[in-house]
Amino acid sequence: MDWINWSDAMQTTEMEFTIPLESGEVFCHPDVHEFENIARENAELLAGSQLRIGDTPLAALRGFARARVLQMGAAFTARLHVDAPTPPTNALLFATGHQPFLFHPGIWIKHLLVSRLAGKGIGAISVPVDSDAFEEIGADVPVLDGGLRKIHETLVRAAPEVPYEVQPAPALTAWQEFLGRIKAALRTLNEPEIEAAFQQFVQTASRVPRVDDIGAFLTLVRRRHEGLRRYLEVPASHISRTPEFRRLFLAILRDSPRFAETYNRHLDAYRERHNVRTAQPFPNLELEASRVELPFWVVSGGKRHSMYAERKDRNWMVGTRDDSSLVLADRDGPEELERVEIRPKALTLTAFTRLCVADLFVHGVGGGRYDRVTDAVIADYFGIRPPRYAVVTATLHLPLHEHNTDSERQRLQRRVLEIQHNPERVIASPTPEQQRVIDEKWGLIRSLDSSGITRRERRQITQRIREINDNLSQVLKGERAEVELQLQSLGDALEADAAARHRGYPFCFFPPQAVDALVDRMISHGNTR
Repeated sequence: MDWINWSDAMQTTEMEFTIPLESGEVFCHPDVHEFENIARENAELLAGSQLRIGDTPLAALRGFARARVLQMGAAFTARLHVDAPTPPTNALLFATGHQPFLFHPGIWIKHLLVSRLAGKGIGAISVPVDSDAFEEIGADVPVLDGGLRKIHETLVRAAPEVPYEVQPAPALTAWQEFLGRIKAALRTLNEPEIEAAFQQFVQTASRVPRVDDIGAFLTLVRRRHEGLRRYLEVPASHISRTPEFRRLFLAILRDSPRFAETYNRHLDAYRERHNVRTAQPFPNLELEASRVELPFWVVSGGKRHSMYAERKDRNWMVGTRDDSSLVLADRDGPEELERVEIRPKALTLTAFTRLCVADLFVHGVGGGRYDRVTDAVIADYFGIRPPRYAVVTATLHLPLHEHNTDSERQRLQRRVLEIQHNPERVIASPTPEQQRVIDEKWGLIRSLDSSGITRRERRQITQRIREINDNLSQVLKGERAEVELQLQSLGDALEADAAARHRGYPFCFFPPQAVDALVDRMISHGNTR
């Protein structure tokens, strides 16, 4: 193996990945114009590696895996009735992916960016992570009901540990009712731009070809909304069925105690380095005296389950916590796993995709952070320098700016402070007696600048200034009550502010051209932050 210091391999990804705060801002690292060169460097690095996965050289495994994944992607994309070019296997390959829910434009931009970069010797794929579990799929929706607020409309709920690939696609009536509830909520805004974007989505997504599961369904409606793009879709569940992925599974299984120790050690180091006090970015693997948890799931009985392995004689007993019914001998190959639905956990999915399929993986901020652990595991366990990856995200707000009350709140708060501490600035026409105490106050303020006063005299002067302010403020009692009432009503507007600046509204509320414009700026001017 090409043994290296794993900490050296992490240096390129130790910068802070940040989510943009303002609408129209993009975070991209490295600069988009470096993507092709980095992909080429990654391809050369992996082609020249001496690493073997099991008994197969990495370069050979990559060739088989890439050809198979592109073939699967072409077939799956065609089943969605979506037209997209299939790149040749010798093209550079950009990849991205995410769980297939109604995600926001900050996630969507990754897909539209790799699509834009595809062509002229570059291919692109998206990996919908349909092996992930969900408990609810729906959409945050702004509504104007007395004031602006955010509600949530639910399409479907599921029991814990049900993955997207198992959940059936929604019935047409349930889908149309879901769209109808959203349309009614958006109509309250009286915002033609938002309604038009959603209506465009409804027109393309109301009636779509029948697909088996909700992951495929949500991928399909997104692709319909996007229009023609230059990238394929290949779900994680499909990739997991390739012989190449199963070879990775067998290699890790047969060295599972060392893999789990490496995995846990670098997770712990990541948490310590970033002061994380929870199980983020994902839990450690259980490592017991005779049994070890694997970095994979098995899908059975409509749910996903963690996998465990135990060595007995010359065999591996593999299964769930309660059922280790799969027996694998050391000589067994990937064909022995054809009846077992094995799926990767987060680290093994991105490790396989980056090592065996893609030349450059484009993450969002969350994936970019956790793949620092993946980098460390690749370097330490596999003994090769990890291929570099990119991180891209954006923030795009709906056009609800008039509902943002920040400036009005600040103005009212300043008014309260003036009434309390500088009432003379608020009293329009002071009486002679009021003018007398105002003059006294400013005389006292000037005296505080004198170097000859004692500490006791300074306290007395300060106390007298407070008394004058309190007395003058009594004149403004009615105005202060009115301003505080306005502030209290703006307290309700905190909800409106949050709704106006919410980053998580789904892509179907935005025209694709809005995100395309951000991609245009990235390509024309480089990183936009």
